[in-house]
Amino acid sequence: MNVDPGVWPAWGKARNDQVHPLVCHALDTAAVAQRLVGVLTGPQCRDELRAAFEPLGEVDAWIATLCGLHDLGKHSPTFQGLQVEVALARFDESAAADLRRMAKRPELGRRIDTPHGLVTAMHMRDLLRRWGAPPATAELVAAALGGHHGYFPDGTALRQARREINNHGGPTWEARRDRLVSEVIAVRGLPDPGEIPWQDVHVSSAAAVALAALTTISDWIASDTENFPYADVFDLPVYNRRADERASLAVERLELCPWEPPTSFSELFQGEKPRPVQVVVERVTEDRDQPTLVIVEAPTGEGKSKAGIQAAAALMRSHGLLGTYVANPTKATSNQMLTELEQLLERLGHDKTVSVRLIHSGALDHLNERAADPSDVGRDDEDDFDVQAKEWFTRKKSLLVPVGVGTIDQALKAAIRSGHVFVRLAALTNKVVVIDEVHAYDTYMSTLLDRLLAWLGRLGTSVVMLSATLPSGRRQELVAAWQSGLLRCLPRDTPKAEPSTDYPRVTVAGTGKPVAEGAEVSDLNVSRLLHLTPINDEDVVDWALEQVADGGCAVVMHNLVRRVIATHAALVTRVAALPAEIRPRLFVIHGQLDNGPRRAVETELKAAFGKNGARPRAIVVSSQVLEQGLDLDFDAMLTDLAPVDWLIQRAGRLHRHDRARGEPRLAIAGVVDTEAGPQFPRYSESVYAPITLMRTWALLRERTCLNLPDDVPTLVDAVYGPDGAITCPSGWEELWQIETERLAHALKVAERNARLMYLPHPNAVSHLGELTKHSKHAGQTRSR
Repeated sequence: MNVDPGVWPAWGKARNDQVHPLVCHALDTAAVAQRLVGVLTGPQCRDELRAAFEPLGEVDAWIATLCGLHDLGKHSPTFQGLQVEVALARFDESAAADLRRMAKRPELGRRIDTPHGLVTAMHMRDLLRRWGAPPATAELVAAALGGHHGYFPDGTALRQARREINNHGGPTWEARRDRLVSEVIAVRGLPDPGEIPWQDVHVSSAAAVALAALTTISDWIASDTENFPYADVFDLPVYNRRADERASLAVERLELCPWEPPTSFSELFQGEKPRPVQVVVERVTEDRDQPTLVIVEAPTGEGKSKAGIQAAAALMRSHGLLGTYVANPTKATSNQMLTELEQLLERLGHDKTVSVRLIHSGALDHLNERAADPSDVGRDDEDDFDVQAKEWFTRKKSLLVPVGVGTIDQALKAAIRSGHVFVRLAALTNKVVVIDEVHAYDTYMSTLLDRLLAWLGRLGTSVVMLSATLPSGRRQELVAAWQSGLLRCLPRDTPKAEPSTDYPRVTVAGTGKPVAEGAEVSDLNVSRLLHLTPINDEDVVDWALEQVADGGCAVVMHNLVRRVIATHAALVTRVAALPAEIRPRLFVIHGQLDNGPRRAVETELKAAFGKNGARPRAIVVSSQVLEQGLDLDFDAMLTDLAPVDWLIQRAGRLHRHDRARGEPRLAIAGVVDTEAGPQFPRYSESVYAPITLMRTWALLRERTCLNLPDDVPTLVDAVYGPDGAITCPSGWEELWQIETERLAHALKVAERNARLMYLPHPNAVSHLGELTKHSKHAGQTRSR
């Protein structure tokens, strides 16, 4: 049989003319789905899906069989007419006239048949209603099956499909599709659907999302000829048994073995003594019996990353989850976390049994450099087309793997109306989602994040968020977003936590009122007195050389790459004039470096200034790429003025590993005081909102020191609190007002742009079509 695979994908594997290939593919898909239904999604999704079909008995078998019927719409004259000569050999003479009349005409060039997913949805809706299912159930199930190519059919499209009688074939072909359904049901050993209580089947939106994802993923696996090769089929019961055997092997190859880590900190990190915040995290996550949100706020150096993994491990164990996805703000931080997770799995002896993947757009290059197998790499794929989405899952596995680490963008894609968004959502439900540096996202990304949290809450997904500098108002928004999904209410109607001024702090939320618990700080962070010094821009090079004149290491961090390049060039000239024996080493790193040179510099920096690094006499000139991720430690820092939370974040690179080197010094450049208000370097407004810089400078310009971590909550809440939280200095009023209004407008625009992208709130979804209607590109996770 010569069939164009581009036209006839996923047909099943029958090669003779006695059994229709669609029956075989339905059996293949159902066999896969029956093995995945218990492992693909998390407990809440899985329980809602099973509860919906419990009145039918043989719950998993019915769910899997429905998944198998996803290609029912291919049993129509126009689809069969795409390869009319092949189709004529498979249908009786009564269908021949329809097939010849609807055969694709070569001169048209393109296909004009109704997409078979629409025909599937149309027919399944009618069939379920005839079986007695309630209208809402019939709509949701039909959409879940018909949307297996990534986009759910909406009412308008279905009405149009119903009018195109020549395409779907009218009552005659409806009867043929009914016979195909009956044959699949009978071979799978299920009872006559007309004799069981479909009227008692009620499907929630979460269950429908799970069914849609299960259908699509099972279809992708069953369509792979490596899993289900073509075969001569004469006996369907025998074929069904073989399909079961092949499905077992195919699912086994997915390596969906759950990670079962120890839950105590000392066992997880093999004898390492927990720091105070980690002690609190261990206590509040112990034996949680419901979906949980944890927010860990602590200064740099308190072990937030390990606390995040620790919380994820405890929640995985207590909820019986597959694993975790650790979302980081940048590729560099993702790469570092991958190494840490791999080392952790190796120390625990789990590296041979638990799959871990790096998932971001630069993952292939990064792992190639480490001589990894490229087939093991997840990356940002263009997934507008079904074939690319199939590749995203079957070859890359991406978010489905037990342990994934990558950028926040991969998670945010699950909040955007786009093709296969339901697969992304479902892949996260069987994991604990850990989001690092949650304060690092602008209004656009934060708006997407809030909508993602609402969906994760609705689907029963536990989330752990980490931050050093989180404004109290933002913390309340994050908790309310997640709880609104879990409790199926509006964010404003969620229970509110009691005010807390503790820092460090661990906030825990479930179905009740969120609770915040304070923690002590480790010896490294007790009363870190940070000396502040304003520096004129023309004195930056002199300052840097002075800091390392007697040895040691300093870092100069600018907000603009052009300033990084200029300072580095000036330092090169000045250092060349010094005697060789006292010349400091110079390093430069910024976001415009090519991937290869940048990774080389990162490696050198970690060897020189990481934990137990060589610590040479050196000056590092950097953009904001050193703000987060790379675990580096310097003696002195000069930074351009930045919002107060980012200044605190940057200052975390001072005496990070050792406090026995004198007092840490923080110099601030990039600001000039005038009577009318501060002036910043040109183009700075493209990086930070001027009013945020003004509020920060108004707060800090007369201070000579910061006491960290004690000052963190007060400083952050002052800058990001209401207008009256900081007094506008005399003479700044006009500029202050202008920039305040400018920021308010920019925030509204950013929020509006995100609203155009994101999914409807889970409580507002009445039809699955709303999740993919007016679809956007999933890669638009950051403002442009």
